[in-house]
Amino acid sequence: MGSSTTTDQQYDILIIGAGLSGVCALHNLRERFPSWRVGVIEAADNVGGTWYCNRYPGARVDSESLSYAYSWDKEVLNEWHWKESFAPQSEIHRYIEYVCNKHTLRKDIQFNTRIKTAQWQNKSNTWLFCDEAGTFYRTRFFISCMGFLSTPTLPAIPDIKKFQGEAFHTSRWPQDFDLRRDLASKRIGVIGTGATGIQTITAVSKEFSIKSLSVFQRTANWSAPLRNEPISLEQMEQHRKNYDSLFQLCAETPGCFMHQADPRKSLEVSEAERFKLWEEIYAKPGFAKWLGTFSDTYTDREANRLYSDFMASKIRARVHDPKVADSLIPKNHGFGTRRVPLESGYFEVYNQPNVNLVDLQKTPIERVTEKGIITSDGKHHDLDVLIYATGFDAITGAFSSIDWAGKDGRPLLGSSDNNEGKQAIWIDHRPRTYLGMTANSMPNMFMVLGPHQPFGNAPRTIEHAVGVISDLLQYCKDNNYSYVEPTPEAVDAWTEHVVECSKGALSNEVDSWMTGVNKNVKGKTVRSVARYSGSAVEYRRRCAQSKAEGWKGLSFDKLPDTKISNPQIAASRL
Repeated sequence: MGSSTTTDQQYDILIIGAGLSGVCALHNLRERFPSWRVGVIEAADNVGGTWYCNRYPGARVDSESLSYAYSWDKEVLNEWHWKESFAPQSEIHRYIEYVCNKHTLRKDIQFNTRIKTAQWQNKSNTWLFCDEAGTFYRTRFFISCMGFLSTPTLPAIPDIKKFQGEAFHTSRWPQDFDLRRDLASKRIGVIGTGATGIQTITAVSKEFSIKSLSVFQRTANWSAPLRNEPISLEQMEQHRKNYDSLFQLCAETPGCFMHQADPRKSLEVSEAERFKLWEEIYAKPGFAKWLGTFSDTYTDREANRLYSDFMASKIRARVHDPKVADSLIPKNHGFGTRRVPLESGYFEVYNQPNVNLVDLQKTPIERVTEKGIITSDGKHHDLDVLIYATGFDAITGAFSSIDWAGKDGRPLLGSSDNNEGKQAIWIDHRPRTYLGMTANSMPNMFMVLGPHQPFGNAPRTIEHAVGVISDLLQYCKDNNYSYVEPTPEAVDAWTEHVVECSKGALSNEVDSWMTGVNKNVKGKTVRSVARYSGSAVEYRRRCAQSKAEGWKGLSFDKLPDTKISNPQIAASRL
């Protein structure tokens, strides 16, 4: 990488990413360590992360808005009025901006800066980053807040760049794009029917000025009604009084959501009782349909089959054409074994005469042409606009855009033997961590929403991770430690625990971003355990236990005569 100069920007803590994670980390660490220099590097031109970049039509949160806020900001909780039970993208982004403006966080965020290389410096116990413009940043501690769904992927389809109409990924939706103006009389194609695709397809289909909408479905996805409603001023006033109990409820549930499973097992009750519960939760808003069913639904095959059949019957009742309905019902995974997208009229879209479902399991895409898509049946689908709702290189993907050199020059990602024979730390994108926040051979690096952490209600997980990292940094400060790294034994034990937690869950038999599989990304076609699928309650207990035992599982060191509380590192030590 080459040596830097004394004009490097110097930090005690450098955060990469200014989404929900980065904003939370910046505020809390700045408050906790007022004498340290804490800063954020952000690639975009504004805060918000996922909620800034994903401006596609229909984008909204599927966790209840009330639970999708920072619990530590009581003043903002008393001021902010969520307009809907499930807020749209624009409202969530305004909320994040509101928090940043209220706490003057922008002054410590550097926008329009994309980091390209990162190198651990053995002699000084620092990280040296370099951005696209060649500017260097040196920091004692580094926190990744790059997100687990932040690196978009395009489908692996031949001639994808040949299309001459408008084409873009949903996470790169043009800022000045107007649905009625720019889609009027157009033939629209959407590839992908995951959560993003379902929201986009529903919104676009409601623009009756479009000429046609062709949905290219690669894999059928289960989905269930969102049941969104407005929140009145009077209702919001009452909600504000209940925030403490709401956040406490989230802290006690396995996924940090406002929903608990029914403790009974599916076959312990009569058929009438099963259907009674299913109908009750189907009528409720949010993830009740996913998380409120019987406790064995996602571990017992027969229980899952019964519930899947019930949900399939709901889809058939909403789609007029039985053949289309059959294509929309998944055959390769049961309900809830992937994260369930929530919808508002999605299945009724296919009753419109100008909407066409192209089932790629029956007629795969052969190639893209200048004017559309050719499928295996020889049909050419004429298109004016092509929208890729093809998701992200999840969990480890955000790290792929940076060329990492950890301790002893080891790359973070790669095959078993690359980079001049130095073995990658995460071989073939298979993460190995301790507590999901630290990685072996990556000293002084901490991750928020990193691999092997729970992926439930994101703000709840974020706040916990930031709290743990803050406590760990306080321990380093109090003991004048300039170096912290998990021991190999701790990484082995934690990774084994994560794998054990995944056993018995039907979701871990399914190819998805939650099991590390993405057929659009080279090297991500083999299943791995990429997330912590145990209860968030148990996860938090184990984090607290490590702290109580003097941060068991981590090794610490210090540089002679070095005080890490000094925001400027002496040039002689660089």
